[in-house]
Amino acid sequence: MRTKEDVVEEFRKQSICDAAMRVVAKKGVRNVTVQDIADEAGVAKGTVYIYFKSRDEILSTAMDAATEQLLQKLAQACSDCRTFRDILERRVTTQLLHFEENRDFFRMYLAMSEPLGERRLRKHSTYLAYLAQLEAVLQDAIRKREIRDTCVKRLAVTISSVIRDIVLHRIGEQKPPPLEDDVKFAVDFIMRGIGSK
Repeated sequence: MRTKEDVVEEFRKQSICDAAMRVVAKKGVRNVTVQDIADEAGVAKGTVYIYFKSRDEILSTAMDAATEQLLQKLAQACSDCRTFRDILERRVTTQLLHFEENRDFFRMYLAMSEPLGERRLRKHSTYLAYLAQLEAVLQDAIRKREIRDTCVKRLAVTISSVIRDIVLHRIGEQKPPPLEDDVKFAVDFIMRGIGSK
């Protein structure tokens, strides 16, 4: 049973993580300090250290929480889909909407996946969980003969990269095309490459 102290601690941690995402979006991950995060959260620097050991632990926790939220959204969005194409369309739509609604998260994602952080991101548990979820969807589609039998690990990384780059362009464009157009483009592009013959 959760105590009042547990609820307060969870709230404080979440507030600090939310502040970290906002600061990273403004300053970039390399320039963020614990003091910046504390100022944004409206707490003393010492208070931050009650809940987190370091700046990197704050950023990692924030990234984990935001990615877990995305994984839950993806599972829920696809729960009633019948075909692989439907699942793919829902996954792409859900991801694009998630990043549109959580630009701070996306900026943090990009900052943490900069070339120097790329190795760390690729081994990050939430990234691996995202890939595992996608691999399971792909294996099921292969079993049902909806897509060609191919290496699901490589395919999951490829699909992830396609979606990530579309999101990157949407964030950078002053007037991105309608979300539905980018979803259709991504789904058609992927399906032409892996659809069953």
